[in-house]
Amino acid sequence: MVTTTPKLCLVDVGGAGGLQPKWLPHAQRIMPVMFEPNPAEAAKLRQTFADGLVLQTGLSNLTEAHDLHITRWWGCSSLRKPNREMLRKYRIAPLFEVQRTASVACTRYDTLHAAGEVPAPDAIKIDVQGFEYEVLQGFGGLLQGCLGIELETHLYPLYQDQKLLHHLVAFLADFGFVLRALAPVPSFDGDVVEVDAWFTKNIHAWRQLDPSRQEKFRLMSQVWNLLDYARIDPNGPHTQLAPA
Repeated sequence: MVTTTPKLCLVDVGGAGGLQPKWLPHAQRIMPVMFEPNPAEAAKLRQTFADGLVLQTGLSNLTEAHDLHITRWWGCSSLRKPNREMLRKYRIAPLFEVQRTASVACTRYDTLHAAGEVPAPDAIKIDVQGFEYEVLQGFGGLLQGCLGIELETHLYPLYQDQKLLHHLVAFLADFGFVLRALAPVPSFDGDVVEVDAWFTKNIHAWRQLDPSRQEKFRLMSQVWNLLDYARIDPNGPHTQLAPA
């Protein structure tokens, strides 16, 4: 009897522009769930990813409307106001100038899941410009079953009252996540201000996964270019790393 591994559920928060190119070669093995509050962008995603799920809403830790601060460059727009005092140090500052605001309806991911509207996440990608912490809070207990998270975050506050990388590290540790990789975003005149960060469940949690979940973990690690835990610990908790 031939069995197939269930598709990896990839939740993409801030999905404008579609899936990241690195996931496209594995499109047959993933189920994308994409969040895009902009109606025009959400319509484009539905046309491009007919087999995926596109929700025209924002995510947060509360079910309520937020003001979206739309900046000169769309990619800097956020549910938080830009921190002008911090940004004025950098040449990129004009791109963060707010042009207008728009009201965005937001909800919690776990609320949508409880209503049967979205599946439980296996992997999460978040690009929400300073609102990452609140989005993660909205997943609630579903983070216990999630395998990995990729997000863009900051070491210094580019947005008012935002949580920084160290807050995210502490929050996700409570769900068994560890920080696996960082990549600076080179937009701040040589300073490391903004980074892409990758988290996965720790190796102890990985050991407890069933074969289907380990296969999803392997795919995720491959796409994110992370060291496969199986290469470190193929035979269990007592295996020692050999010297290089």
